[in-house]
Amino acid sequence: MNKLKYLRTPFLILHILCYLLCKDREKIKADLVCFTKAYGYDNKYTGVERLVRILLFCKEYRNIFYSQVSTVQKKWHIGFLMEILLPSYQFLSIGTNSDKIGKGLFVEHGNSTIIHANSIGDNCWVNQNVTIGDSGTGIPDIGNNVRIGTGAVVLGPIKIGDNVVIGANATVVKDVPPNCTVVPSPSYIIKKDGERVMIKLLKGNLITTC
Repeated sequence: MNKLKYLRTPFLILHILCYLLCKDREKIKADLVCFTKAYGYDNKYTGVERLVRILLFCKEYRNIFYSQVSTVQKKWHIGFLMEILLPSYQFLSIGTNSDKIGKGLFVEHGNSTIIHANSIGDNCWVNQNVTIGDSGTGIPDIGNNVRIGTGAVVLGPIKIGDNVVIGANATVVKDVPPNCTVVPSPSYIIKKDGERVMIKLLKGNLITTC
């Protein structure tokens, strides 16, 4: 670990203050649990120490945190100072309002990742190089317990159901029912309600190919 990073810890008092004043502390705690488990910190740190640790060493989490405490930042005009002390990750863009994001959002390796959904449910996992956004007609609604793999693209005013896995490099422009696994290319649902299927996703109706 880079011990020099710990020298910034005293300057994180603004971050801790925002956390204490934020109305969504339970959501922040849930997100922290996801990151601490992924990075192997869950048995080592708790409370404010966990928050400080994740802010220092998990750059993707900073963007999520700043989104969640944005109301406090704006009220006290301290967002710019917090960004100077601990910059957000420039390769990750989160355009969804925090009140439309459920608990337990986790972004792994958020390089070149854009998250612009109408809503995101609980326990959503997003990998790198993912685009969730506007097709020109609207933006998606993402359900609970959804995992979106590396390089996937989810576009348009569509609904991604609960417990959906979108595989790496899949392009999804059509509603996906709950409990499905989608793979490219073109995108197929290969599992639905625990059963093996092969359903091609096209604009318009779902087409069962076998």
